Amino acid sequence: MIEFSGIDIVLERQINDAGIRQALAASLGIPENRVIVIDDMSKYPESADADVVCVISAVEGEFTQLLSVQTGRLRLPYDAPLALIQSLCERLGTRCLAPDDDADPYCMWLISPGTTPGRIEIDPIAFDEDRYVISRPS
Repeated sequence: MIEFSGIDIVLERQINDAGIRQALAASLGIPENRVIVIDDMSKYPESADADVVCVISAVEGEFTQLLSVQTGRLRLPYDAPLALIQSLCERLGTRCLAPDDDADPYCMWLISPGTTPGRIEIDPIAFDEDRYVISRPS
């Protein structure tokens, strides 16, 4: 079991709100109507209206969409947080970047459907300009 309270992940391609909602609900084991996807913080729901809020933002580079998944603490039946992200990636059908909790902000996990996650480094100059570009495997 893991305790989950949210994460930011970056998707290789844009996914529509309904696809994101379905993938989050299935991966987190909560009803779809308790997941709210927004693209503007002024639309942030009251806590009683959602168990999970996903704020989406466009980004540039090789990856095009940032998902900021926010929730209260959830206990989930995964061996590790990376297993949850892999599940989400499989359901979304696209490659994802996720933080690896390393002290180096340019190291991330690259998660692809059907493959084992691998560590990569993103280009620091691009990242500082809010672009996600893989520079090399870590």
